[in-house]
Amino acid sequence: MNHRRSENIFRHFLEGDIAPFYEDMYRDMLLYAAGYLPGHLSVLAEDCVQSAVEKTYYNRERFETPEQWKAFMLTCIRNQTISIFRSDNAAVNYQEYVKNTSELHEDILLDYIRQETLSALYSAIDSLPEDMRQLLELSFEKGMKNAEIAEFLGIAEITVKKRKARLIRMLRQFMPDGNWLLFLLIVCEEMKNSGHMILK
Repeated sequence: MNHRRSENIFRHFLEGDIAPFYEDMYRDMLLYAAGYLPGHLSVLAEDCVQSAVEKTYYNRERFETPEQWKAFMLTCIRNQTISIFRSDNAAVNYQEYVKNTSELHEDILLDYIRQETLSALYSAIDSLPEDMRQLLELSFEKGMKNAEIAEFLGIAEITVKKRKARLIRMLRQFMPDGNWLLFLLIVCEEMKNSGHMILK
C-alpha cells in the first residue's frame, strides 16, 4: 500500500470513519492474525482483528502518524492471539509458544515491514491479468518448471520464459520502498505456504 493511500485510511480512521480500513486493510490484518494462530484456532483470527480495531479506535487520538497507528493495531492483534492461545493450552505449551513467537517476531517493526510488503503483494496480484495469475500459480504454488508449464499450457518453453520476465516486471512496479529482494522472498514464501493460498 502506498503512503498516500495509507495516510488517507489513517485520516478517515481518526475522524471515526473506519469503512476505508475495512475495504483496503481488513484482509491483510486477518492474514496477519491467522499467521500467529495454530491451525485449529485460525478461525478466531477475525475476533482478534475486531478486538484490535476496537482498541485502536478508542485510542485513535494518541496517534500522530499512520506508522504509529498501524504498529499499535498489529501489537493488539499479536497480544490477542497470545491470549487466545493461552486460554486453549496448558501453561507449558503457552510458554513454548511465546518463546517461539518471540524468536520469529521479536520486533514489531519487522511485522510492520512484512505487512506492508504483503499488502503490496496482494495489490499486485489483484492487478494481474488472468494469464499472469495463472503463471504465478503454476510456478509458485504448484512448483512447476518451465517445461512442465509449457506442456500444460500448450505453448513453447521460450514463451513461458518471456511471460515470466513480463510477470517480474509487472510485480516490480509494486515493490515497496525499493525492497525488491524482500518482496520476492515474501512472494515465494506466501505462494508456497499451503495453509495460506493467496490466489483465488
